[in-house]
Amino acid sequence: MSEQTLSKRGQKGVPAGEAFGKLVEVFGQLYNKESNPDGIVSLGIAENGLMHEELVSYFNQIDIASKHLTYGDGPFGSRALRSALASFFNDYFHLVHLVLPDQLLVANGCTSLLDLVTFGIADEGDGILIGRPLYTGFQSDVHTRAGAKVYPVSCEGKDPMSEEMVEQYEKELLKQEREGIKIRAIILANPHNPLGKCYVRPPTA
Repeated sequence: MSEQTLSKRGQKGVPAGEAFGKLVEVFGQLYNKESNPDGIVSLGIAENGLMHEELVSYFNQIDIASKHLTYGDGPFGSRALRSALASFFNDYFHLVHLVLPDQLLVANGCTSLLDLVTFGIADEGDGILIGRPLYTGFQSDVHTRAGAKVYPVSCEGKDPMSEEMVEQYEKELLKQEREGIKIRAIILANPHNPLGKCYVRPPTA
């Protein structure tokens, strides 16, 4: 597609699409013991394949009703799904405040959710803090449409999941504010991406 057919917003998103193109090439050549033994073993994707067989078996037992092919309870996700998620979060995450179904919105992945939230809270050029190490996709998630920018926060030898990181986030926040950057949010991935660890209460209470 030529630049002449794209809006100015679309043209700004071209570099992100080109960078993602390399990953798409990998997706098309993934290793499979039987069908593609000479394929690529990707170490750059945070996918957990350990439960694929169990999940496929479970999904194949689900009864699909005609309601599931409609807008159902509205664009925020079905009431049943949001109620199940709220129960899961409240039972297993030991939250300070209970999560209610009406406080949840379901979308097709974190990329869509981060795009929606960033577009709603950040102006172009505003900043989002994320601790290192980080999933590089977060940068395009907040930038491609909203125009925000990720500012990585260094651990400086500290456990990235520890309470000590609060000081690191504050230091980076004040640094960017001195340089005229408005920090609009901090992204805390739980479980952490790419470390896979979960936060415990002290750092987030």
